[in-house]
Amino acid sequence: MAADALILAGGRGSRLGGLDKAELLLGGQRLVDRVVRACREAVNGQVIVVGPESAGTQADVVLREEPAFAGPLAAVAVGLRAVTADWVVVLSCDLEYPAAVCEALSAAIDASGTDGVVLVDDNERTQWLAGCYRTEPLREACEALGDGVVNAPVRRAFNNLRLSRANISVEKSADIDTPEALEEARLRQKDSSKSTKPTKS
Repeated sequence: MAADALILAGGRGSRLGGLDKAELLLGGQRLVDRVVRACREAVNGQVIVVGPESAGTQADVVLREEPAFAGPLAAVAVGLRAVTADWVVVLSCDLEYPAAVCEALSAAIDASGTDGVVLVDDNERTQWLAGCYRTEPLREACEALGDGVVNAPVRRAFNNLRLSRANISVEKSADIDTPEALEEARLRQKDSSKSTKPTKS
């Protein structure tokens, strides 16, 4: 995709008992690094991480939402300051299958004549942090809110855009935001690794 990528990695991890989601390991890699890698393969622009410096070691730019822990919409607003491409992919750092999310967005954006594409799962939940958006309309929507982006739901700005929807399965759009989700993801990763090992003849 001809786009920059904006990865949100500054949450408190409250549902994980205060653990830093970006630093959690899955398959030997940090969650945030898995999303960065998927973005490197999916977009031809820069990769921006909004969160602590430690989360962005593999990114091109690292910014921090203002104030810290001000929520995902505040993080998007800050991250957009560094975006130079006409399009921006916005992703959470805790996606279990970031490559599948990027693939779904890439396939859908080509057919979009709107301000962007957002993924919707099988349960009809809109995955705002799994979307590809035109930069200027999103930036204008955030700027219009001013300080209203702090601790606000992302839909407050995103609902002002003309968006198309693309389907993705609940499995492929899953995020890792609870201890149970992390354990299940690690079990799936382990099972996947076993199934891909060559068998002895």
